[in-house]
Amino acid sequence: MKKFFQLSSILLIIMFSFVACTYKFQNTILSHKKPNNFYYTNLLAKNLTLSIPQKCTIEESNFHDKEYLQEKNISDIKSMLKLLKKNNFINRPKDLPGKTAYKITFTFNEEKLIINVYNEKYLSIYPWDGDYPMDYIDMSRVPISLNLYYLGKYIFKNY
Repeated sequence: MKKFFQLSSILLIIMFSFVACTYKFQNTILSHKKPNNFYYTNLLAKNLTLSIPQKCTIEESNFHDKEYLQEKNISDIKSMLKLLKKNNFINRPKDLPGKTAYKITFTFNEEKLIINVYNEKYLSIYPWDGDYPMDYIDMSRVPISLNLYYLGKYIFKNY
């Protein structure tokens, strides 16, 4: 009889733990309401502020050539992120090109974040395995010296 009570209590504990996990899973993961338009951008800025990326590359989309970004380039990206205001973050634009010009990948200890650079006007930021839609950014008011499209053109100037 004692073993029966022990087994039933263990079974109840396991059942309640699965119910709690399911409740938390449904409320966090399945709720696809993004907290704000700059959610992933804040995540990237936080990671760049608190740590140095293990690896940071830029890939040119036509020839799939890849280069490692130098610390100065990463510093320019940080400056660009600090410059952004709320009105730079937009919904997915209707005139967004189908193909990116450049793809910048940041690899941190826990996360991998990607910046898609479409042209001199649009870019998007998202994690490798995100739950929400990408952050879309209008770069039209960002100075040319901090525009990531021109960073890509500078790095791949021989193409």
